[in-house]
Amino acid sequence: MAAIPTQNQPMDDEEPLQYLAQDPSNLAPIQINMAEAQKSTEDDEETRAAKGSLKGSPPAKFDGDRKMAKKFLNDFKTYKFLNRKNKTMRILVNRVALALTFIKGEHVQDWAHEVMKNMEDRLESTLNPMLETNEYHWDYFEDAFRDAYTDTSEREDADNKLQNLHMKDGNLDQYVAKFNRLSHLAD
Repeated sequence: MAAIPTQNQPMDDEEPLQYLAQDPSNLAPIQINMAEAQKSTEDDEETRAAKGSLKGSPPAKFDGDRKMAKKFLNDFKTYKFLNRKNKTMRILVNRVALALTFIKGEHVQDWAHEVMKNMEDRLESTLNPMLETNEYHWDYFEDAFRDAYTDTSEREDADNKLQNLHMKDGNLDQYVAKFNRLSHLAD
């Protein structure tokens, strides 16, 4: 019959646990170089940023609404800047593919598929394959996006609003800010 161990007793041939291997009076104080510890943390963060997940809020899904096209590109540029050290953003074909993941819907799916197909063709060309890091991939995406989804009435709308702009309640700062924004859009 096997003996059931009781509290604080070793089982069969095991040694009792030793909690302190050394005499506590002989322990040397631990010294930590805070500059080295901080550098190590920064290196870890940089490695994580380069290899890990993306930071910040991604742009909202773009579904083909021309009035939201400029906002989508601006939001993606901010997201790209925030993650500029990340491998996904540094390798331009990955950046384009990431941007395409935010372009969803029945009105844009054919366009997104065509952009992806063109990029794959450039990469897999037997005559002159393009490198994944070639700036042309991103430039092509931005140009194609603007060509397909630029709000053509934005300038006209801004011009009409500019013509009808009036100062309200004597608020000069608000009037000047709105005038500057509309004049920039109307140009």
